[in-house]
Amino acid sequence: MRVPEALDALKVECERVSEAALELSEEDFGLPSRCSAWNVKELLAHMYRDVERTIVGLRQDPPDEADTDAITYWTAYDPTVDAPEIADRAKTRAASYGSGRELAIVWDDMWRRAVDLAEEEGPLRVIRTWAPALTLDEFLKTRALEITVHGMDMALALGREPWTTSEGADVTIKILQGLLGPELPDELGWDDLTFIDKGTGRAALTNDERDTLGRLAERFPLLA
Repeated sequence: MRVPEALDALKVECERVSEAALELSEEDFGLPSRCSAWNVKELLAHMYRDVERTIVGLRQDPPDEADTDAITYWTAYDPTVDAPEIADRAKTRAASYGSGRELAIVWDDMWRRAVDLAEEEGPLRVIRTWAPALTLDEFLKTRALEITVHGMDMALALGREPWTTSEGADVTIKILQGLLGPELPDELGWDDLTFIDKGTGRAALTNDERDTLGRLAERFPLLA
């Protein structure tokens, strides 16, 4: 059974990353990204690990029930504590490939296998990765957010316009809105990409935006 929405978003966002990564030079892979711990190659290695969790999780026996959804997943860890280890794991994975091109090729193969595996499962199949247990549909939403946001990071590092798809943006915005709670004030006038940048801490709130948000400003960034 197909997992709606989440799987489609993950698939199209991974496709955009592949289209870019497979044509990069080694010089491109060495460019710094706004994720300060990583260059483009290391950023792609992090995305590899993000999606590979789907394969690892689906090869394990499912937990009895889910205890987390695509929103509460982001509150289950402390980014200030876990970030150094996450950064190091991506660096180690990137260093295991002799070139960025080699990594791009295995990335392209891996995410397609992950999508194929997910397509064979029902959306309510429970999957566990590092600790939280989620239904597959909810887990794939977290993967779609990761690749959507880091795809924006990669595009910026390469000096390109964001290639973010409507499917990826939609899943990401719904998660950010769920973390925020109340609807954003219309006066902000944010488009989807601005909300993603502000919500993930990639762009700081201005003083005017803080005034408009009021006490909601204290919740930003919504995830990191």
